Amino acid sequence: MNNLFGRTSSPFNRSFTPSGSSGGEGSLVFEVVPSEGKSIRGPAAYAGLYGLRSSYGRLPFAGIDDAADGQNSIKTVAGPLTTSIEGVKILVKSVIQQQPWLKDPLAARKPWNEEEYKLIDRNRGERLCFAIMWNDEITFPHPPITRALEMAKSALVKAGHRVIDWKPLKHIELSRCWDDIVYSGLADEAKIDIELSGEPLIEHMALEGQTPESYRKLPAESKSAYEVWQAQKRQRTLREEYLQHWNETVSSTGTGRAVDGIIAPVSHSAGMPHGKNYLYDYTDVWNVLDYPALTIPVGKVDSRVDKKVPRDTFFNSRDKKVYEAYNPDVWNNAPIVVQLVGRTLEEEAVVAMSEIVDAALKSAAVDFKQ
Repeated sequence: MNNLFGRTSSPFNRSFTPSGSSGGEGSLVFEVVPSEGKSIRGPAAYAGLYGLRSSYGRLPFAGIDDAADGQNSIKTVAGPLTTSIEGVKILVKSVIQQQPWLKDPLAARKPWNEEEYKLIDRNRGERLCFAIMWNDEITFPHPPITRALEMAKSALVKAGHRVIDWKPLKHIELSRCWDDIVYSGLADEAKIDIELSGEPLIEHMALEGQTPESYRKLPAESKSAYEVWQAQKRQRTLREEYLQHWNETVSSTGTGRAVDGIIAPVSHSAGMPHGKNYLYDYTDVWNVLDYPALTIPVGKVDSRVDKKVPRDTFFNSRDKKVYEAYNPDVWNNAPIVVQLVGRTLEEEAVVAMSEIVDAALKSAAVDFKQ
C-alpha cells in the first residue's frame, strides 16, 4: 500500500488483504522477501504459496532495506516466496552455494549440507515423527485451518509416518516478547521516515475501529534501553525453555529422536478482510525462537464443508472475536495453508520434510479423487 497505487487486495477476494508487509509480492512467480514477523508466510498463506522464513544468517541480508534496521534481537531475515516447493529449494541451495558469508559479514558460515537434506540422521526420512499444533492457546483456528491440519495428519500417517500432538509452550509470552522488542524503537523510526518522505500517514492501513485521530498518534513512544534489555533477557529464557520442551519429546515419538518437525497453522484464518488483519501470533513466535518455517498449501475453503462449529468456551476475548468473525460464505474458496517448523539453522531438513508433507498431501488428494 502506498499513496500512489493505493491498497493491494487478495487475488482470491478483492475485499481481503493479501497480508503483509510483502503482500503485493504474493502475486509474483518468484520473489525474495524480508520478514520480521509474517512478511513471508503471511502473503504465502493468503495466496496459497510456498514461503520459507529462514533462520537468521542462513541467507544473506546485506543491501536489503529493513524497516527495523538496527533492531538485532529478533532479526529480519530473507526468504523465498514462490509457487512450488522446488522453487524454495533451488533458491536456498543456490544462494548458500555462492558462499554468502564472503560478501555479508552477518551471514552464517554454513555450507549447504546434502546429508541434512537427505535426512540421513533421521532414518533417511523413512519414518519421521511430526507433531501437530492444533492451536496456540491464544486463538483457536477457523474450521478450514483445522481441516487442513487433519488432512496433513491423515496423509502423513498413510505415508508411514508417526504424528503426535504438540503442546504449545508459553506462546502468549513469546508473542508479547515479540511486541516488546520489535516495537521498541518503531515510534521514532516511523516518525523519522514519514518526515523524510514528506508524505502523509497512510490511513487506509488503520485497523477496524481506529479513528483517524487515534491512528495518527501511532505508534506509541519508544522504549528505554533498560526496557529493551529486559525483553531481550525474556527472549533468551524463552528460547532455552522451548529448546528443552522440544528435546523432551524424545519420550513420545517412538523414533529415538525428538520430534522432527512441527506442523502448525500460519494464521487463525484463511486470509482476512481489509482492516482486520491484526493478529500474527502463529508466525511471530517462531521468529522470537529463530526457527525456520515453510508454508505448504493444502487446499481451499469449502463453505459446504467448513461450517461454523458451536463453541461455549474461549481462551480470551481475542479468541471470541476471532470465532465470531468467521463466516464460511465470506471465506469460501480462500487458500488454506499450514507451516512446517524446524529447529534453528535446519533449513535443509525443513525443505526436505516439507517436500515429504507436500507429496503426502498431493498423493492423498489423488487417492481421494479416484
